[in-house]
Amino acid sequence: MVELPQPIYAEMLEHVRRGYPNEACGILAGANGKIIKHYPTANAADEPETFSIIAAQDLLNIWNEIEGHEWDVFAYYHSHPRTQAYPSPRDIAYAQGWPGTYYLIFTLKDGPEQPGLRAFLIQNSAVQEEETHIIR
Repeated sequence: MVELPQPIYAEMLEHVRRGYPNEACGILAGANGKIIKHYPTANAADEPETFSIIAAQDLLNIWNEIEGHEWDVFAYYHSHPRTQAYPSPRDIAYAQGWPGTYYLIFTLKDGPEQPGLRAFLIQNSAVQEEETHIIR
């Protein structure tokens, strides 16, 4: 189960709405199974309307801060502006580099004011949906 603190969820939602109609992305750091910090990032993909990726230098900076605090990369999140909140074949391939990391996907297919959010663990191309709860 993924428990998202309400303030972090609100920040993520604002980030994906600002990125619309392109995909938006970011990372959540965690410790002891709890989300600690939100890292919204720019989408560095060549085709940002259909894919998201974090620039190498941004990723390195985030990774160094997370390791410096002895946290973990809890989740990679991104939006699907025109499709459902389910991992695409490219998402599944990309997830192979993030084993044990949750994939959180927002859908904005019904518009940015009607978002949906789903969480997944993707391991060896197997997609497993996880429950998501917004906590106060």
